[in-house]
Amino acid sequence: MGLSKKTFFYSMALAVVMVAFVVGYFVFMLPSLYVDYVMESNLDSVVDIQKGYRQSRTYEDLSVKNPSAVYSLEIPKEGREFYLAGKFFKMTVKVRDEELQGLFDRMRAMVKGIESLKEEEIREYKEEDFFHIWKELKEKFSEKDLFSEDFPVEIQVEAKGGDGVYREEYFKFHRISDDLFVYEAGVSDGNFSYTTYIAMGQEEDAYIFTVLPTMTPRMEEITPVVMGSLPMIIAVVFLLVLLSSHYFSGKIVKPIIRLADYAESAKQMEGFDSHGFVSDSHDEIGALGETLNELYEKLHASYRELEGKNRMLEEKNQRQEVFLRAASHQLKTPIAAALLLVEGMRNEIGKYKDVKAYLPEVKKQLLSMQKIVEDMLQLNYQAENREREMVSVDELVRETLKSYGVQTEAKRFAVEFKGSGTALTDRELMKKVIDNLISNGVQYTPEGERIEIEVEGGNLRIRNYGVVIEEKLLPNIFEPFVSSMDGRGKGLGLYVAAYYSKILGLELTVENIENGVQSVLKFKSEQEIMEI
Repeated sequence: MGLSKKTFFYSMALAVVMVAFVVGYFVFMLPSLYVDYVMESNLDSVVDIQKGYRQSRTYEDLSVKNPSAVYSLEIPKEGREFYLAGKFFKMTVKVRDEELQGLFDRMRAMVKGIESLKEEEIREYKEEDFFHIWKELKEKFSEKDLFSEDFPVEIQVEAKGGDGVYREEYFKFHRISDDLFVYEAGVSDGNFSYTTYIAMGQEEDAYIFTVLPTMTPRMEEITPVVMGSLPMIIAVVFLLVLLSSHYFSGKIVKPIIRLADYAESAKQMEGFDSHGFVSDSHDEIGALGETLNELYEKLHASYRELEGKNRMLEEKNQRQEVFLRAASHQLKTPIAAALLLVEGMRNEIGKYKDVKAYLPEVKKQLLSMQKIVEDMLQLNYQAENREREMVSVDELVRETLKSYGVQTEAKRFAVEFKGSGTALTDRELMKKVIDNLISNGVQYTPEGERIEIEVEGGNLRIRNYGVVIEEKLLPNIFEPFVSSMDGRGKGLGLYVAAYYSKILGLELTVENIENGVQSVLKFKSEQEIMEI
């Protein structure tokens, strides 16, 4: 669902909640509040009428709701007369019956005692006595003829002028059915409005009229209730809007915050190792997250490709460095010999006076240097353009040993060789590794000792006796210029051998053994190659 649709549905949900609240308020709360307000208003009205009548003992200047139904009863504290007054009349009642006079005396005493009672005592007092007196009064007047001589009281009625109290506002005529009509008339006294309904109908033997006087509801009555409820309505609506907005905005904003955090973590993470953005939403934010994931994957792939190229460049630079070091290492000896010969011939020192005899020696040294340079260039080319083939390891060892025949004879030590094996590798680079290992052994083996060479089970072992490597040098034996402390060699032989072994995927180790040093070059044997 898109963000626009989500926002629309969130707004609709909020509107439904607001409508439900307003409807619930008007259905369940407003009627009770209105009833409470009307009851309180009626209480205030009867209090005002009571106070006004007590001051003036008349209704002439009083504002009264429904004047035709409101009246006040005045019972003097002494005597047999009491008065009933309303908006349109004043009635004087004189008690004739002694029993009735006794009831009124009891009522006087009861009202007098109410002033000193508490509210709960008044409630109990009324329940026990007032209803009992009222019951006796009803029995006293029941089935009595108002105009008979034995009627308990004498009544005098003084009518008040009602002219100008009411003014007509409207009238309506409703036809309910063919034999039922309702006349509706509205009047007002200036403060309050009244509606009277007169229903008219007929039966076979009579005409029937029903009169219902009511007070007309006013807007002023409901307005205070609504105005009094406004603070609560505003507070509840504000709270609902706040909570709903917080919830809905969280649904929309939280994925954006997560997306921003993901972008920040991806920016700060080295090597693009952060996890991808996971979103369970299917809106525009989810689509943006998927797009960022795709961009991340592409950047990750580009980064890995760049890393690979950087490693290749580092290996190439390292290879160039090894090439230069190896070349300088191997060129140093013939250069020094050639310089020595030329310097001796130029200065005609000793036997070097015979230029014709020693010029061929100079040429020989120069040709040796040329061969070294050509070999190194070819070796560098082969390092970049390796060709794998099945190579006889024992054959390469024999070829290499032939080139060291003079040195082994001069140092009078024996070289023992046994075993055979084949390897899938580059012939020239493999030969270079073997040459450096044997050269290292021949160089450091003392006079009269021996060298053992063995090819077996995918391993080439070269052991030279009579010398050991200092323990502190062993961890760094394959670093350039790491050599023994006696000054022999420049520490490039094992470095070159280890580098080319790495290029060929071979494993080279060097360790001390009893009275000697062992170099082990591990390669894949023919059997291992067949199993692959």
